[in-house]
Amino acid sequence: MKIYTGCDHAGFALRNKLLDRMRSQGHEVVDFGTNSEAACDYPEFAALVANAVRTDVGSVGVLVCATGHGTAIAAGKVRGIRAFAPSSVEAARLSRFDNNTNVLCLGSRILAESDAFEIVDTWLSTGFAGGRHGRRIAKIAAMETAAALNLLVEGEHLRLAAKNIPASIWARDAAAFAPAGSAPEGISHNLGWLDAPFKMEPELAGIAAFAAEVRKAGFRRAVLLGMGGSALPAEVLARIFGPVAGWLNVFVLDSTDPAAVAAVENSIDIERTLFVVASKSGSTPEVFALERYFWAKVLQRCGGDTNRAGGHFAAITDAGTELEKRASSNHYRRVFGNPPDISSRFSALASFGLVPAALMGVDVGRLVARGKGMASACREPAPTQNPGVGLGTLMAALAAIGRDKLTLFLSPELAPLGAWIEQLVAGVTGKQGRGIVPVEGEPPFAPSGYRSDRFFVVMRLRGGSPAVQAEQLEAIITAGHPVYEIELGDKYDLGAEFFRWEFAAVVAASLLEVNPFDEFEVVEARLATTRLLDGYRQTGKLASPSGMVDPADAAIVKHLAGARPGDYLAICAYFQPTPEREQLLSAIRALCGDRLRLATTVGYGPRCLHVAGQLHKGGAGTGIFLQLHASVTADLPIPGEPFSFGVLRDAEGLGDLEVLQAHGRRVLRVDCGPDPDAGLAKLLENLRALGG
Repeated sequence: MKIYTGCDHAGFALRNKLLDRMRSQGHEVVDFGTNSEAACDYPEFAALVANAVRTDVGSVGVLVCATGHGTAIAAGKVRGIRAFAPSSVEAARLSRFDNNTNVLCLGSRILAESDAFEIVDTWLSTGFAGGRHGRRIAKIAAMETAAALNLLVEGEHLRLAAKNIPASIWARDAAAFAPAGSAPEGISHNLGWLDAPFKMEPELAGIAAFAAEVRKAGFRRAVLLGMGGSALPAEVLARIFGPVAGWLNVFVLDSTDPAAVAAVENSIDIERTLFVVASKSGSTPEVFALERYFWAKVLQRCGGDTNRAGGHFAAITDAGTELEKRASSNHYRRVFGNPPDISSRFSALASFGLVPAALMGVDVGRLVARGKGMASACREPAPTQNPGVGLGTLMAALAAIGRDKLTLFLSPELAPLGAWIEQLVAGVTGKQGRGIVPVEGEPPFAPSGYRSDRFFVVMRLRGGSPAVQAEQLEAIITAGHPVYEIELGDKYDLGAEFFRWEFAAVVAASLLEVNPFDEFEVVEARLATTRLLDGYRQTGKLASPSGMVDPADAAIVKHLAGARPGDYLAICAYFQPTPEREQLLSAIRALCGDRLRLATTVGYGPRCLHVAGQLHKGGAGTGIFLQLHASVTADLPIPGEPFSFGVLRDAEGLGDLEVLQAHGRRVLRVDCGPDPDAGLAKLLENLRALGG
């Protein structure tokens, strides 16, 4: 066992004898002094031991002074320390068994030497009972953490008051998101989501009527073609609510990987499938390619009849876009306008979320009503009474002290919400060398696997499965990590959570003093992809950088071994997701988290560009990247283009790589070959060489 020791002048002689005894028993002992019987102050040595125990998970401390009481009081002032001065062997045993004490304090003028030896031996050999005792210790730790957080957040509340938050956000005042004397452009034109639950209410009858019309026409499946914030609300709702009997089964296609496109094509009956083309700009390259592909397939099935083919399509876009014009000329069944002052990241309670929700049989009126309730609550001026301000303030305050890894624990019934939160928080805060790193879908670690860069949010569904096992959560709380808990009464509370997180994200952006709607680095990656595709049009080849390594290459272990405390691992996989690959990637995350104590994220390309791409390039530079590439074995053409889906996917990966490198990010490209499963298995085996 690792033991830290310390004493004052009164405990010097007994401490020396305890050192010899504990070392002879095989314990690893680190002593902080004092080193003579000259008068000294016990709080200094108590602080050294207590802080060492707090930071070295699994270690314990032994302190000696005249009575044990002074060192116990002093050590107990350090958060996470449970110090005790027992007067008997049984008291020492119970303090460990029931209370999981981690610093033992002895009185040299109170205890006989033989009693002190027996107390120490018993205390070190006794384990913690856990169970109900663990729950109680976690509550003590939560009290300590809450007290520390209150002090931290009080300072942020002063900044909120200076910026008049939340009133300034509701007033669409751009100064709310910048230092004094400056006001970034484009803020006020992107805050329409604040009123979305109210403004969309008159549109709900038309949306519901459209869903009923489509259902009556015999459609049984809808495929939404979209990327990022335009697609994720539909995916969240489809996977959480699931197919409602008699309504459409909605599937989201947000990949240009040819295998993913082919999988969707092979799984649908085109005659009974509605394609919903979702793009705010109306010119998203991936969405345009998918639209062209399925339009050609449907048009062929309809014998070239544009009117019939158009009946299989609907669009969601801003007014005046190229998508709206194509939809009109091709006689799409319906075009839904998304409010122009709502960016796609904030569109869950606008057309991008509500139209697919209605198609799948969700009661959109009920969903929007929950959003309205949360919007009203987020007008509350008192920070402690405002759910959006409370969460956003905590996120920003913790990020400012290095706890910028927002780790999500979600009930299985709510798990799909994690990807939506990731794209929102990463895209809103990840810029100007700042940002909050959302970590979703990560396998749970032992508490010792989490560094002090974590902040946990636990979201559970009432009556559902636990978001995390009680013992695991208690251990995380006991270790001193901040935990924020949210309970949804039912699945329709998603409407409230969409708004809470949107408001929290912009509050966090305000405190971080970044423009929540600026996405310069996303545009950079898009331009890099365009350049590569233009080059392909001219030469028939993609300009590919050198340096791609095999999954078994030792360079990967060296690359990751260079990670520093506070870093995170981002895996960007450019191939089709499958359950088997999810399992392998989860095992890789678990291994890296265990060996390196890193927060880990996984994204599939090109979706990851729209989800966390802004944070990856514009954030704090603490990411260490593995870009996993798989070669295309069966490609698909894109009608009207000289390049295929495989070329488009590869160009996006290379464009992402180029911009990551331009921003000085630590990135390694890994060639998984034609069989991603085999490549991932090789990578997993290779990573077993990582040291602890």
